[in-house]
Amino acid sequence: MITTVTGKHQITIPAKLAAAMGIVPGSRLEWQPSNQPSVIRVRVLPDRKAIANGLLGAGRNYLGAKTPTDATPVR
Repeated sequence: MITTVTGKHQITIPAKLAAAMGIVPGSRLEWQPSNQPSVIRVRVLPDRKAIANGLLGAGRNYLGAKTPTDATPVR
């Protein structure tokens, strides 16, 4: 697959590749140079919201059996 860089240094990710990699509008990509001058490595970063939702409530195991009922949750 070949793409062209625009005047604003933007590229279009081919639809088949984007679908296969789960890239949707708003996805974040990490660009890394490699040891080879003509090779750039790209990594799809995990969705921040999915990470945060996965951590939701994770600390409850460390609070103990009793928690105050009038405590204000941290958001």
